[in-house]
Amino acid sequence: MEMQNNATISPETKEACAVETMRCMLEDYAGEKNIPFEEALSLFVTSRAYGMLFDLNTDVWKEGPAYLRAIFERFN
Repeated sequence: MEMQNNATISPETKEACAVETMRCMLEDYAGEKNIPFEEALSLFVTSRAYGMLFDLNTDVWKEGPAYLRAIFERFN
């Protein structure tokens, strides 16, 4: 299956991918740190990684949970 050009992927689809990537990363992070998901989410939404993820032009939204976590931990 061939990946579509980013220009043909709607902003809504990109945002949905970003949300799913964030959710997966935060579930793993919260579990490993033994903190509630809500606490992990609170930490994340105030981080640079959150801004990067939802700036859909950075393409972080398509890289996956492990990549997002690496960014989060680097800048957190």
